[in-house]
Amino acid sequence: MLRVVVPACLTALVGAACGLSGLASPSSSEPPLPPGFTRSTDHRFGFEIGLAPGWKVSQYDSQGSVAYSGPGDVAMVVHFEAAVSTKLGTAAAAVLSELTAGEGLPGARVSASRLAGRPAERVTGQAHAGSQPEAIVAYVMIEDRRAWEVAMAGPPQAVMAATAAFDEMVTTFRLVGARPTPPPRAMVGLPAPGFPALDRTPGPVVINFFATWCADCRGDMPQIATVAAESRGRFTLLGVDCCDDQPSAVPSFLRQLGVAEAFRNVTYDRDGRIAQTYGLLGPPTTAFLDKDHVLRQMVAGPVTAASLEQGLRDAGAA
Repeated sequence: MLRVVVPACLTALVGAACGLSGLASPSSSEPPLPPGFTRSTDHRFGFEIGLAPGWKVSQYDSQGSVAYSGPGDVAMVVHFEAAVSTKLGTAAAAVLSELTAGEGLPGARVSASRLAGRPAERVTGQAHAGSQPEAIVAYVMIEDRRAWEVAMAGPPQAVMAATAAFDEMVTTFRLVGARPTPPPRAMVGLPAPGFPALDRTPGPVVINFFATWCADCRGDMPQIATVAAESRGRFTLLGVDCCDDQPSAVPSFLRQLGVAEAFRNVTYDRDGRIAQTYGLLGPPTTAFLDKDHVLRQMVAGPVTAASLEQGLRDAGAA
């Protein structure tokens, strides 16, 4: 499903307490909407969109997303983030990979379009939500180093039925007022996004994202723990339990693997925001930070002896 991290202040219909204005009253300066549409304006993120009948705000994410629910179990998300490239195709591929938890849209149909008056890509395809197919229609554009997406997803038949209304809603999307800086993203060569456990950890740092349900982590973590023990303090190992895991299961999991001492520094990504900031596709993932906490390397999936050595070398911790 479309990913949106929801803070505690969310209600069924997001209101001003979370920084959203919800449905806005029309003014003389606003463009007209199609008949039956209602205007939804988000002043925090700086956009507005006309909602077709049957659509309403459903979720809010301070990391840059607003979700909407529609008829037939169909959902829509408006999201912005730092663009990974000035090339539209490259930026769109990164956004869609994150949208689909790394699966992407194999065999997707891509066509040139417009979003908020700017060149955009319209992408249609199918991903999977568990064992069920999920159809996705998404528009992606770049604006001042931000990648914006307006995407709809749901059961294929429901998406097909809602596509005409969705495309019409997209035509009403526009940017309004000042827009905030995109949430920080982990990018090689730039300072790593901070979080409390990292901020108090001296560099160089190796961050290992894991989960107790992750089969590959069972081979990955002992290998990293062995190198950490042999490093004699050349780097600090920080574990991040992530991805809908059960924190209460972590201590026994570490003892079972024989890595409790090496992974004595563990933080819990309960709301998924650390994983989201680091663009995680899933565990295991390992990030290598130098003494100044600049991200020097990331390995998605299990490390090898060669990738572990290279990451430590890049971080100045070999």
